[in-house]
Amino acid sequence: MVDLGSAGTRLTDSLLPRELAPRELLRLSAVSRWNAARGVRVGLSAAVLLALLTGANLATPVYPLLQQRLSLTALDTTLLFTVYVFALMPVLAAVGHWSDHLGRRALLLPAVALSAAGDALFATAGTFTQLAAGRAVQGVAVGMATGAAGAALTDLLPDRPGLAARLTLACSAGGVAAGPVVGAALAHGEHPVHVPFLAHAVLLLALCVPLALLHPRSPGHQTPDRRAAAPEGRPARAALRPRALALPSAGRRTFLLAAGTGFVSYAVFGVYLSLAPGYSRALLHTDSRMTGAVVAALLLAASGAAQLAVPAAPGRLVPVLGMAGLAAGLGTVVAAGPLHAPALLVAGSLVGGACQGVAFRSLFTAACAAMDPERRGSQLSAFWVIVYLGSSLPIVAVGAAAQHVGLQAAFSGFAAVACAACLALSAAAARRA
Repeated sequence: MVDLGSAGTRLTDSLLPRELAPRELLRLSAVSRWNAARGVRVGLSAAVLLALLTGANLATPVYPLLQQRLSLTALDTTLLFTVYVFALMPVLAAVGHWSDHLGRRALLLPAVALSAAGDALFATAGTFTQLAAGRAVQGVAVGMATGAAGAALTDLLPDRPGLAARLTLACSAGGVAAGPVVGAALAHGEHPVHVPFLAHAVLLLALCVPLALLHPRSPGHQTPDRRAAAPEGRPARAALRPRALALPSAGRRTFLLAAGTGFVSYAVFGVYLSLAPGYSRALLHTDSRMTGAVVAALLLAASGAAQLAVPAAPGRLVPVLGMAGLAAGLGTVVAAGPLHAPALLVAGSLVGGACQGVAFRSLFTAACAAMDPERRGSQLSAFWVIVYLGSSLPIVAVGAAAQHVGLQAAFSGFAAVACAACLALSAAAARRA
């Protein structure tokens, strides 16, 4: 018999499939009665991750417009991007383990609502400070949901860990890629800044409805044996206190290699999103926001498509070749500028993105397999903290360099460093046991 009064049990949760939930909990939901099938829950978890990351990158094509209206510099633009990351990382570190105790939905639902509030702040901002506040709120929302959504997908697909990893990474990369394109498509008319963010806010609020109606599930790690072994009278809030980021005890080398690959990848993604629109418009001699957005999204779209479409291959050759391919793609993109060859820009973006996608998926799947199921939310959050660090300081450095030496030189210097890091990671993957 399940003790519903124990501190370890929560009815707020999670997105576990019906067959994993105790029958007693299925009969006792005071919140909702919708027992959705597993496929619906998988789709909803993926949709949350995709929608949040799409919204976090809607601003990419409207930054030039904001620069004109508010007299922002290139450094201001990169700072706005990193405000989001610096808000995201502390939240991941502080509350990433909460979904292991409260359940996945207990973080996903407020994260979606908070992201809608961030959209409203950004849409109505009239100063740099207000823009930064909107970005910070979006970062907090993504920080709350990143570990929980990835853990929910892994919980829902215990028999298909490769698919869970594919969906997690494809939704992450796909959302980042879709954001600039959706933003550019909606940034028209008399209110090009308002419309993309307010439309996205409405979509998020609509997504809150099925999340709120979803029947709760008991967190999968809380079995009767574990609850019985818990210290008597331990307060529930003790488990929610901030704690040191957790790394898996087994497979730590694989975990760190995957996280390092993510760090370099997200540094490349961040520079693409913040500087590629201007770089591509100068190369193509156009002022079209859509053109810049599409070029910025090419790398990430290729990554997401490869993660979903390319069959998984065992062995360590995939990350070795994949990271070498990302280095080659970056070199091709840089060569497009002095050679005035737009075709090289497109080809380098597609090749680099596809190679990064299959390499990162292979390493991420192996890292997830090494994680402790009872601490999956916490360990996934630690993973994403390392990855998102790549989207912070490197981008600020490139933005500052662009003001002094020009966009082409700053982008070329960054690409040289990133290529060296990719080749080092490729060599490390080749040595991995």
